[in-house]
Amino acid sequence: MNAPMDPEVAAALADLPPLQFADPAAQRRAFAELAKQAPKPPPDDRTTMEKLEVPRSTLGSVPVRVFRPRAASGSLPIVVWIHGGAYVVGSASQDDLLCSDLAVRTGAVVVSVDYRLAPEDPYPAALDDCYAVVCWAAAGGLRSGDAARLAVAGASAGAGLAAAVALYARDLGGPLIVFQLLLYPYLNDRRDTPSHQAGRDAPLFTAADAEDGWRHYLRGLPGGDPVPPYAAPARAAALAALPPAYVLAAGMDCLRDEAVDYAMAMARAGVAVELHLEPAVPHGFDALAPAAAVSQRVIAEYAAALHRGLSGPEQGSRNPEPSPSAVTAG
Repeated sequence: MNAPMDPEVAAALADLPPLQFADPAAQRRAFAELAKQAPKPPPDDRTTMEKLEVPRSTLGSVPVRVFRPRAASGSLPIVVWIHGGAYVVGSASQDDLLCSDLAVRTGAVVVSVDYRLAPEDPYPAALDDCYAVVCWAAAGGLRSGDAARLAVAGASAGAGLAAAVALYARDLGGPLIVFQLLLYPYLNDRRDTPSHQAGRDAPLFTAADAEDGWRHYLRGLPGGDPVPPYAAPARAAALAALPPAYVLAAGMDCLRDEAVDYAMAMARAGVAVELHLEPAVPHGFDALAPAAAVSQRVIAEYAAALHRGLSGPEQGSRNPEPSPSAVTAG
């Protein structure tokens, strides 16, 4: 992690204050202040955006933001997008421009989920919210949405939740998911990889930040009980019959190795996986510096992979019987 960082990304990183995931409330205030100071980009007139409420399986509802490309017509594939933030910060609105862009690039309806955050609502609240949205979309909740072409996608903790939803849907015989887009996913609560151990001074998102996020997210689990793979997908013992996946790892990220390990484990289990390791960038680089040349290239690459995943034959999975992945590995 001592290699030189991409200079455009480094310039964007220099303007950011340190993260404070040990204190989620403080970090949320800091993010809100940054949002106030940042110039407001113009809305993307290539898409429409609609705010909806999706019923939960328990009381209440899940807010979502639905992006549709104006130029598209007929039945459109569906992407359920899940934002990042170490399970404790962030909101669906932070990814409006990306979701709008993905809708245009893929010709899909993109549903951005405003899931509940830890520590106030620890695991499984976020998973329940995201799975409720996937089930709603698959059951025809979206105007012009094609439930036979449904993908899950996300960044960081959002990618961890996307991976967890794919496991959950497979094991419960839930909705057919045809593709997973996992961007620098946050998957391994054991934090035992070389990149995590070397990541104390990782740029933007450190090993300590990752530890804080897991501590807040898993606080609802009974002491001494094993962490389930639906909370930390790196613990899944069996990965066969999952949807095809695109996995992006950032070379300067403390989460780099868990992304690579999960991609390779899926590949060994027979899942079609496209793994990209971008060497000279930190966690969240494409959101941090979206105009940087490296970000523009990578965004185009993963959008194209998502488009292919939504356009190909149905390769997702349903498994009406419980799968061995429900058993904690190691």
